[in-house]
Amino acid sequence: MTNTLSLLDVSQMRVKLKTLEKQIESGELSLFDRCEVEDEILELKEQLGEFERSVKDESGECLHCSG
Repeated sequence: MTNTLSLLDVSQMRVKLKTLEKQIESGELSLFDRCEVEDEILELKEQLGEFERSVKDESGECLHCSG
């Protein structure tokens, strides 16, 4: 993913991820719907992982933290 995510975008993605994971856990989805939701979960996790890697340097320190 080449465009930069804002912290608000990341927060919304994490909320959506939790919602989708709850749908899977509910057991109420058809097989087709479950596969679609799992694909969306994997895509969100990949985007969040890319964000995490982009804000940390090689030492694991956050590049944008004030602390």
